[in-house]
Amino acid sequence: MAPKKQAKKRRSTVCIKEEQTGGAAEPPKEISQQVGLQSGSLTGAEYSLSVVSMKPLVELETKLIQNLDDYVKALAHKLQILRRHISEMRLENEKAQRNVVLYLSHPLNAFALIRRLHVDWVQWRKYMEQPVGGAQMRSFDAWRDHLPTQLDLQDACNGIARIQDIYGLQEKHIMRGQLAGIKYNISMSTGDIFAVGQHLSRTTNAKEAVPWLEEVKRRLRNQTPGPLAVDKAEVLLLLAETYIKSKHYADALPILDRALKHNIADAVLLRRREEVQQLIAKEPSTVLDNGEPKDNSKVAILKWGCRGFSREQSPKALHCCYNFTTTPFLRLAPLKMELLGEHPYVVVYHDVLSDSEIAEILEMAERRMARTSTVAQPNRTSSPTRTALGAWLKRSSNALTRRIARRVRDMSGLQLEGSERMQVINYGIGGHYVPHKDWFTQHPEVMGNRLATVLFYLTDVEQGGATMFNKAEHKVLPRRGTALFWYNLHTDGEGDWSTTHAACPIIVGSKWVLTQWIRERNQIFIRPCLGRTSD
Repeated sequence: MAPKKQAKKRRSTVCIKEEQTGGAAEPPKEISQQVGLQSGSLTGAEYSLSVVSMKPLVELETKLIQNLDDYVKALAHKLQILRRHISEMRLENEKAQRNVVLYLSHPLNAFALIRRLHVDWVQWRKYMEQPVGGAQMRSFDAWRDHLPTQLDLQDACNGIARIQDIYGLQEKHIMRGQLAGIKYNISMSTGDIFAVGQHLSRTTNAKEAVPWLEEVKRRLRNQTPGPLAVDKAEVLLLLAETYIKSKHYADALPILDRALKHNIADAVLLRRREEVQQLIAKEPSTVLDNGEPKDNSKVAILKWGCRGFSREQSPKALHCCYNFTTTPFLRLAPLKMELLGEHPYVVVYHDVLSDSEIAEILEMAERRMARTSTVAQPNRTSSPTRTALGAWLKRSSNALTRRIARRVRDMSGLQLEGSERMQVINYGIGGHYVPHKDWFTQHPEVMGNRLATVLFYLTDVEQGGATMFNKAEHKVLPRRGTALFWYNLHTDGEGDWSTTHAACPIIVGSKWVLTQWIRERNQIFIRPCLGRTSD
């Protein structure tokens, strides 16, 4: 059965075109050299954008723990407190070493790793500033440039907040490791929770930080003294400021009073308390509103689709079959094909990549990984529309890539000459892609528009990560070795808006995909531009 001739398109050329097209295509050679897309180097803060990019952090933490252990041997009088922390850290690190990818596939593990390396180890460095331990401090300084940055921690916090927001999870469940109804043997530390609360308190909707900071406040009662202890005054002041920012003055006042018990002469706290009293006298305190903030349209669509479409879908007379006809080769080796929908035309091909082929693809991609977030802004303050790292693979690279290219032709019946290279993507903490289209609004003159898309799933994903066609109300869960095929353009060459799709955030798992966009220019005799077919 040959794929039905109906079409749409996907993303655009480089991040410069992002606003028009909703995505980034393969960049010209001179630009890819500037942003590192071909070199595979990770420039800037990119750890949380991909599970594979976080793998070196486990080894880095191993070195840091050992370095700290050496320092402990030189500071016998600090042995008791340091030994306790080392045993806790080493236990967690050894759990990661047993299966690094599995460990980093869980967002709480990955988040905690980034937060520990960005926050905790800096505190250990301060603790190590003693007359002894110079060698260990020099070792730490040599590794310091490899630690996650503030932007890495911000991205990680955004990932946790995104999982909570898109799937409607409760903060208390996330804190104790219960994600979307599944309880894991993982929970968030006080430092982890405080980092998320700090991050959310800086957002436009600061009240989202309240549950996180309230939990930190509750845990302060049983906090063990030490270099990683959260500062009580800092927590209380931040929580009070969050309430004030949300105009919940009556909630802020007792928190400031509690902070003053520990810092009775603190001028900042005293002045802030007086200001809050004046605000209470001037205007009534707002009742804390626990309702959800108003979402922008793309976030609202993502919530609606990723949680499950709200209205019941009507049954569709779709079917599965073997495709013998798209190319002559399929007469000998037909492909398992499942028709997902006709408007737009979307097909799932099953068992099109073997385990050995997937392993080789991943090995090639890991050496070439680079950021694929939609807008390369080092000082961005909001999460990008896509959070992932990617690599471009030439179809002529080796026997495997040539074989995959032939398989794409067998699935689509289309020519790949003049199309972008294949792109391999790995998502990170809460990795997602908001609703977007693959075709260009302004038709490219050289390569033509993106006629069709083939999306291979290279891994299973334990929770989340579905591909969601919001207008057609299709949702496809990642399944290792399967591939999606759809047309991006109508038969008259115009873009098909019904192929708008999104990648739901990963909850637990490491999601790898390979995408091949197929340009229309070389299909002139295979699929000539016709009048639009009626639905």
